[in-house]
Amino acid sequence: MIEVYEYEAQDEEACYEKCIEDLDVYSSDILVEAEENESLYKMKVVKKEDIMNYIKSYIKEIGKGMNVDIQLEVREEEDIFSVTMVSNNNPILIGKEGRTMNAIQLLLRQSLQNQTGFSIKVNLDASNYRAKKIKRFEYEIKNIVREVQKTKTDAKLDPMNSYQRRIVHSLLSDFSNVTTESVGEEPNRCVVIKYIGD
Repeated sequence: MIEVYEYEAQDEEACYEKCIEDLDVYSSDILVEAEENESLYKMKVVKKEDIMNYIKSYIKEIGKGMNVDIQLEVREEEDIFSVTMVSNNNPILIGKEGRTMNAIQLLLRQSLQNQTGFSIKVNLDASNYRAKKIKRFEYEIKNIVREVQKTKTDAKLDPMNSYQRRIVHSLLSDFSNVTTESVGEEPNRCVVIKYIGD
């Protein structure tokens, strides 16, 4: 269980002071959802340490159910919890094209939401699967960009999710003579790499 603490005061500063003194934490150690009306400032608070402990025990339980021994590290940066998993059977943990890992991530996010009422961002990776996949994806995109620069012909990429499109847009900001544009409607929205000349 993750404990959710509730505080109220006349203003935001007084509410924070009350919370920080009561929980004996720094403001960087908590997640906060606030609500303000004319006379009162209310906030719900969860300790990041409690979230990290919950993530560890939740994934360990899933590992037991899968008969997989999982070692994990949980880091938090800018309110995003990154979980690195290593197991005695990474292919089972990752699943075909990362599907098992994606399912665990979805279940974990939903469980955290049910426990706290907060929408908590969690990113799971096993044996650097996602990191390697992103590197491969970036490599393929760079090859397509070089081809567009060489042939001066636009390239329409396959449909992608918003995360992949963001990677393409940010990756191409480093290249000259090309620009990107997202076209189409979800789930068929894709990126066009356009040649713009010198």
